Amino acid sequence: MIKKICVLTSRYPSASDPVYSFVGTLIEAIADMGVECHVISPVSHIEKQHKAVTRIERTAQGSEIHVYCPRFFMFPNRNVLGFRTYKSTVWSMWSSIRRVFRRNVKCCDAIYSHFIDSGVNAAWLKKKTGIPAFMAVGESNVTMRKLTYEVFRDVLYDGLNGVISVSSQLKNDLFDNDIISKETPIIVAPNGIDTDLFKPLDKDSCRSELRINSEDFVISFVGAFIKRKGIDKLQSVLKMHPTWKCILIGSGDIKIELDDNQVLFSGRISHDRIPQYISASDVFVLPTEAEGCCNAIIEAMGCGLPVVSSNKSFNDDILNEGCSIRVNTDSVGELDEALTKLYDDCVMRQRLSEGALETGSSLSIKNRAKRILSFMEEHL
Repeated sequence: MIKKICVLTSRYPSASDPVYSFVGTLIEAIADMGVECHVISPVSHIEKQHKAVTRIERTAQGSEIHVYCPRFFMFPNRNVLGFRTYKSTVWSMWSSIRRVFRRNVKCCDAIYSHFIDSGVNAAWLKKKTGIPAFMAVGESNVTMRKLTYEVFRDVLYDGLNGVISVSSQLKNDLFDNDIISKETPIIVAPNGIDTDLFKPLDKDSCRSELRINSEDFVISFVGAFIKRKGIDKLQSVLKMHPTWKCILIGSGDIKIELDDNQVLFSGRISHDRIPQYISASDVFVLPTEAEGCCNAIIEAMGCGLPVVSSNKSFNDDILNEGCSIRVNTDSVGELDEALTKLYDDCVMRQRLSEGALETGSSLSIKNRAKRILSFMEEHL
């Protein structure tokens, strides 16, 4: 039985920098199950935005999570006389992790790493300590880690007791790209949500508090304002329907070019305020081109919103025809058709809303934490 765990991850979320909040939500759920949690989250010496520091965090239930943020040196990726300087970055990170583990963690029952880069360090830590190591994979595209798994493929092959994939597509990608051994145990465990936070709220009350007219048709979007998330295509559809309103939660390089009277909100808000904005909406849309497993979609379903998103296979584990309309995100026309159907048909909206709530409720973070712990205990 696992009583103490060491977590390796980049950019563990903090109050000042809530990026990768899904990692923090999982570790909080594990801590609340009575597991002593120690997180090592190395920070590059050139990182300016991530201001996290070594600290003790507490969950809502009062469980402690020890977070260590050692600094490491990042080197430019160059080939110098056949030597890849990228290796120096990885070794510097590994050195910072090993130092913290020896001084602060000392021992544990299992090592849990998030993302492929951290998986390499978990495998190395297993080699040094003999402690079973596991890697969770949630990248939107594993090829973005190509340099890591090409250089350290042998480490990933030999050093992992098991792998947790957030989608069936990612599981296939791991094998297709020869990142892990075919013999490595693996489970598919889609991301989970805090169902105590992401639950249906009274729409009329939410609209009243946010000063949104009860008659408005409101579309919500949560994600980075970048091309991959499809914010540009959503804007194209909204420009065709000037009476429709939108809530756009996020930030990024793509500028919002809609009329002010059409945009009810645009920008970033704290994670705990998102349910109010989503619950004030009629439909959630995310025409994303690539995901590991999108938390924003599951959070919207937890609040009971019909979903319009991609028909690509990364959504297969969480979306079906009972809770969503799935479209070819390369086609603005398909996106427009799907949203128009939901605008015209309130019966369909209600049916998909009920299906979304059922699906979202089943994807709780507590259930996911139990599955992951059981899987690790089975392969210690």
